[in-house]
Amino acid sequence: MARVDVDVFSPLRSIAAYPDCQTLPTDLTCICRLWRETAISIPQLWATIYASAPLREGDVKTFELWLERSAGPAGTHPLDLAIRQVWHQGKDESKLLERILCLAISQSQRWRFISLELCQHYEHLFNSPNAAAFSNLRGVKISVRWWTIEGLHLLLGVLCSSPGLQSIEFGRWMSEYDLDKSLLDVVPWSRVQRLAFSTLDHGPCLYILASSAETLQHVSVSQLIEGNLPGVSKIPHATMYQLQSMHIDRVNIWDHDDLDIGLLFDKLTLPSLHTLRLPNGFDKFESVCSDLTARGWKSLLNLLERSNCKLQIFEFGDDKETGSMSTEASLTEHLASPLFENLTSLRVTSKIGIELDFPQLLNALSEVCENVQRPRLLPHLETLVLDSVSSVENIRGMVSVRVAAYGGYYNSKLRRVSAEFREDNFVLDMDLVSQNHL
Repeated sequence: MARVDVDVFSPLRSIAAYPDCQTLPTDLTCICRLWRETAISIPQLWATIYASAPLREGDVKTFELWLERSAGPAGTHPLDLAIRQVWHQGKDESKLLERILCLAISQSQRWRFISLELCQHYEHLFNSPNAAAFSNLRGVKISVRWWTIEGLHLLLGVLCSSPGLQSIEFGRWMSEYDLDKSLLDVVPWSRVQRLAFSTLDHGPCLYILASSAETLQHVSVSQLIEGNLPGVSKIPHATMYQLQSMHIDRVNIWDHDDLDIGLLFDKLTLPSLHTLRLPNGFDKFESVCSDLTARGWKSLLNLLERSNCKLQIFEFGDDKETGSMSTEASLTEHLASPLFENLTSLRVTSKIGIELDFPQLLNALSEVCENVQRPRLLPHLETLVLDSVSSVENIRGMVSVRVAAYGGYYNSKLRRVSAEFREDNFVLDMDLVSQNHL
């Protein structure tokens, strides 16, 4: 063991201390003296720290030790931190967490990514920060609860002071705060490349996208809800040259028939868009509205045509059983548009083949051009994921037709098909590159 080559640690440099991590850096320090000394000397092993609900003094000491080991010889190694407080935490545990926050803030000049999930008032810890201390920060995730608006302003202002900030995520508790104009102005939208929201009002969404039109590359919204922001109607049409991917998980607009996802699409031009995920479609939450669906498709097709983009990854469906048949028919019809011709990956989250002997989508995917050796629908499709289908025979039949249309497995564009069968309760995963069908 004394002759162990230090190079064996090279592949271990990406080990992270997340809560689901199978191996911790401390495990390596228990093997022998050489392994211990080597592990301690590699700051990358200690530079991702997850601290959640400290219960004892030893947790604070451990956090301090990890900070020390992650600093490196020069004391400047980048640090990724996630600090989480549970809402039912007692007074003693809250004091321990405050000490951990103080230790973390003392190393703020090294922060590369920070995630703060806090449900108690720790505003005073950020009262007199040195803005330059956050100059290396690249990513932020914020989710605070029961903070004052002034405290939230202060926290956002401090974290967003980094000139290199690229990514901001607003977590689940942020939906309790109204993103009014004064709060929106704290964030440097024009410099951010990646944005994610657990919940976002319709009005601020338009404002944020218009404000980040020059730099934003990726945007994700778990739930788009009704909301208003004075002057939203005056927001000009925005051309977002850098936006590559958009994910809107759910639209939840209750009482405003004139507000839907189409209004968002109508305000945008996205020439670089290659990924669009709408896993719950266009409809309002827990409702099926054909008018909303029709308006959604019309706005989406207009967006793609106006943008002249080459959409490559598309996810669509709904989770409303009564609407799944119409969803499949509408999806199949619109996928035939030339605007989807460049798709290489398709995921359908709604049920396929309800009360039909042969699913409409799979039937369309099985059609072959008469004069050209290729499938008629989505000829460049490489990956197909179906979350709920009724028949394995229909899947295998579609795959056989598409493979044959290209002249065999070697020439086939289709590489992978994954389908979950709701009646038989199993998943078929077909790797067509190796021809391995599980």
